[in-house]
Amino acid sequence: MNNFLATAAILTACVFGNTVPVSAQHVAGGIVVEHNNLDIAVVATGWSVVALLRGNVYNSGGDFVGYFHDAIVLPDGDATFVIVNVAGFLNIGEKLIALPADAFEINPDGNLVLPNASKDNLKSLPRFFYARN
Repeated sequence: MNNFLATAAILTACVFGNTVPVSAQHVAGGIVVEHNNLDIAVVATGWSVVALLRGNVYNSGGDFVGYFHDAIVLPDGDATFVIVNVAGFLNIGEKLIALPADAFEINPDGNLVLPNASKDNLKSLPRFFYARN
């Protein structure tokens, strides 16, 4: 019954856009995870990484500057970085760079915008390499 009520609260927030505080305690992998006063309406305004993946990145003038390649969350969970591919023509010369997620905006079309960026200044940034496991 508790799961039903929590699900109903979440669906109400999603459908009607109301702020519904949810307090719940769950066990995930043997660890107790608590969500006190989780504001589902605020969470729903965030970015869907799946929707952004492989999407275009533009500057504030609407010029294409790269592709959204990945998102990295630091181990402490405090920061997220967007990995942008600033490849050349026809994706030749792939170069990945890491930029803090808070440097980006989302335009009304749902595309990532990096204000005041140019392809040239992004290409001048240090190359990002994934850590080898």
